[in-house]
Amino acid sequence: MSFSIYYDARRDSPLTREEAQRLDAIVAAFDKVDEADRHAHSGKGLNWETFTLYEASGLTGGKVLEGATKLPDNKAFAMHKGASHWVACLNRIRREVLPDARWSVSIDDRMLLWNDKSGWHDEASDGLATLWLGCLLSAPFRRFTK
Repeated sequence: MSFSIYYDARRDSPLTREEAQRLDAIVAAFDKVDEADRHAHSGKGLNWETFTLYEASGLTGGKVLEGATKLPDNKAFAMHKGASHWVACLNRIRREVLPDARWSVSIDDRMLLWNDKSGWHDEASDGLATLWLGCLLSAPFRRFTK
């Protein structure tokens, strides 16, 4: 069973060239391409996927950013580590590039909430406690604890 994080941001004006450059720099800073390649070639580490942003030319409905990224799930707590990593990336994008946009962020069908102090979080806490609990109950975790 895999989980993905979905994200979009909407506003009336498109991304400026400067905003697009800042967005690209943040995504590059959080990049997991090396780890994904290592796992693909050796089976070592987490099965990361790269942060995916859909082509701007295909966005509709005022969206200036949209994407989805599958969370790693091949080791105990991998999903939580992946979600925490990509949520931190989205926190920076929202704060530094698109603070004026209307955002939607979810892990599968569970919407995350925004708090100016702590950023994106689930309804259970100022973090990702529900996801952590899901990791504990997931089949991958049970497999690794036997």
